[in-house]
Amino acid sequence: MLQSLHIRNYAIIKSVDISFDKRLNIITGETGAGKSILMGALGLILGERADSKVLHNPEDKCVVEGSFGIDNYKLQSFFENHELDYDTTCIIRREIAPNGKSRAFVNDTPVNLTILKDLGEQLIDIVSQHQTMELNEEHFQLSVVDAIAETDSILSAYSQTYKTYKKTEKELKELLEQEAKARTDEDYFRFVLNELSEANLQADEQASLEKQLEILGHAEQIQQSAENAARMLDADELSIIDQLQQLRAILQPAAKYHPVLHELMKRIDSVSIELKDICTEIETVSEQSHADPESLLKTEERLKLLFSLQKKHRTTSNEDLLLLQQKLENDLASIGSLQNEISDKQHELSLLSEKLGKEGKSLSEKRLKAIPGAEKKIHELLKQVEMPDANIKIECNSVDGFSATGIDKIQLLFAANKGQSFQPISKVASGGELSRLMLCIKSLIADKVALPSIVFDEIDTGISGEAALKVSQVMKQHSKHHQVIAITHLPQIAGKADAHFFVHKTTDKTTTYTHIRQLSENERLEEIARMLHGANPSQKVLEAARELIG
Repeated sequence: MLQSLHIRNYAIIKSVDISFDKRLNIITGETGAGKSILMGALGLILGERADSKVLHNPEDKCVVEGSFGIDNYKLQSFFENHELDYDTTCIIRREIAPNGKSRAFVNDTPVNLTILKDLGEQLIDIVSQHQTMELNEEHFQLSVVDAIAETDSILSAYSQTYKTYKKTEKELKELLEQEAKARTDEDYFRFVLNELSEANLQADEQASLEKQLEILGHAEQIQQSAENAARMLDADELSIIDQLQQLRAILQPAAKYHPVLHELMKRIDSVSIELKDICTEIETVSEQSHADPESLLKTEERLKLLFSLQKKHRTTSNEDLLLLQQKLENDLASIGSLQNEISDKQHELSLLSEKLGKEGKSLSEKRLKAIPGAEKKIHELLKQVEMPDANIKIECNSVDGFSATGIDKIQLLFAANKGQSFQPISKVASGGELSRLMLCIKSLIADKVALPSIVFDEIDTGISGEAALKVSQVMKQHSKHHQVIAITHLPQIAGKADAHFFVHKTTDKTTTYTHIRQLSENERLEEIARMLHGANPSQKVLEAARELIG
């Protein structure tokens, strides 16, 4: 439950501290006094967004802090999952700096707004005039039936199966699309593969061909150079080899007397052998180098083919073309193999569908079983809030296939008067009827869901007199099981308070401030009398107020 609320520098609130009762808390005040501002401040610590415009003093930060008693509400796992310190008293603080930057803390640990909002939804349920429109929404109507039917465990199991089912369904769709695309591309793949296969590509072929093209393109120059070189080495009258032999002959007579010359003779012999070998290789090059237009043309055409394939497939080498060739071979091989995977996935989906059908049927049966009792209890509650002829009908129809919440479509139908046919709530319920219907539904499901506190924000709009008194009795009964905070303008409801808070404004020369304080018993009597008859109530009005307080 909400134990206390501290607000500083928010809107026209300078500083306010409120300690709430664990039962029925009533907040009243004149129109424009700032009751809605309190709800705005409460919304901040429940994860609502805000900016620096909410600052009363633009040079100081805004702070809203709430203390919640959360013992016995099974929130330990939430705190563990979000790495928050757990205590039976939870302190939530929200700060908004003058520059608009917002910070949120749970037990002094910084958190983001998503975590704050998730936690807030488990701490407080705010029912406002605007929220009564939820009665028209399908998901809300279904959640009401599920709360009454207590479907948590079976709905959780169904939801898990449904997630797996949708995931498998998506995977099967992707496989089918992949196979269809592969089938569409098969002819093109085979054409490209045949083109690459016929090219008989070799990984290092391109470099070899480019070298060969260089030789064939300069064959005459190579042959001429080689012939000249060979002749200079061994064919001319003064060839290099002959000159080396003459050099050897000159040194030979003296070499036997000098060891250095003897070694040099050996080196001259080695050089001669090497030059003769060089000459032989040059002569071979000369013999093999001759103009060959046909080989030149074949080499050019081969390189042209390789460059053409590389350009076509946006690659830069034969290695890349060979990788593409391998990929195409794999893709073509996998076209048929996908069918086995598709069959397995279809079988898996079929089993999940069967399981989902069984769980959905069990969920539907549980809902259908709870509906008659729920209709009866809501009808009884409607009588208690001065709507004796009003009734509600809960229709449960099957949907095609599966949805995230089961195989049912829930619709709440409403009839406000005798003889009136059941119609969708949005078509027949007035604002006051919506408010009372929402109160009845919240009262019915309050014991079914773990909500520490519930806030009724002026949902009594559109009712008065005996209806208001009946609403106050239901609200009082509700507060025996859950903390209730109600902002109201009706004295009948205010009279049931366990703690009555009064919102009022004061104004100095330049500024207006909102204040809130808990009323004493005498002050409560005067406030309820004022609500009944305005300022300066008579003794008769005071007696009427005392009767409402009981």
